[in-house]
Amino acid sequence: MSTEVRSVQRALQILRVMNERVSWTLQELHLRTGLAKSTLHRLLSTLEAEKYVRTDPHVYGHYQLTQAVGNLSCGITTQMQLVELAAPMMVSTTHAIKWPLSLGVIDHHQIRIVYCTMPYSPYAIRPSSVGRKYELTESASGRAYLAFCDPVERRILIEEMNSREDDGPRMTDLRAMRHMIRDIRKQGFAVRYGQHRSESAAMAVPVFSAGMLRGVLVYSTFARQMDERMLTRAVPTVLATAQRIGEALAPALRAGGLMNGQVMPGRMEPMARVA
Repeated sequence: MSTEVRSVQRALQILRVMNERVSWTLQELHLRTGLAKSTLHRLLSTLEAEKYVRTDPHVYGHYQLTQAVGNLSCGITTQMQLVELAAPMMVSTTHAIKWPLSLGVIDHHQIRIVYCTMPYSPYAIRPSSVGRKYELTESASGRAYLAFCDPVERRILIEEMNSREDDGPRMTDLRAMRHMIRDIRKQGFAVRYGQHRSESAAMAVPVFSAGMLRGVLVYSTFARQMDERMLTRAVPTVLATAQRIGEALAPALRAGGLMNGQVMPGRMEPMARVA
């Protein structure tokens, strides 16, 4: 093992140990880690220079972790946790129903697919949809997100959509939008029917966790298959999968301090199922 790798391992060991309580002396770290004091002093100096450790301003000779350590888990952590937790549940559902599922998150004024089970489905239209983006007004995933996000976010999305610089779709008929949102929220899901029987069709449901909309779960099939009978079979299964994903994500959000703490009005009402 190289000296560089060993130094990284020891630095990580120090960070893990220091996370056990607020303040440590060099002697306490020596006893807890088994590392030589000279090694500890060198690594602590490096961590302090990088702003991950500081000397306790109130007690001489004591060391503390800084907020920079917590910042290491920021950024796209929520999406990463969402994908990590959702993936096995989505694969399990696809094994049961055979049709592929996709997980989408908001990306400016579009939905971006961050995970899909097309490789696990015998009926996938394409090898994968990961990375593909879908318009909010033209896709099942986008319509579901618009319908179930809170009014403040919806207003921002509409403003961003209408101020886009490309020739993509706008949302200028607000009356039609309100009708669309009302209908989707009433039935609990959004559907996009293909224009031709050989095209794809999709149904999308919201993924809530900790009182917030985290993404959408999308069920894909062929246009010729998407009818009331298929929806009757598919919607309860996809809704249940979305609920399990949200429930699994909540503890991770709580541990990371990413819970919003409040359930926003109108966001968690019971979802209507297909009769």
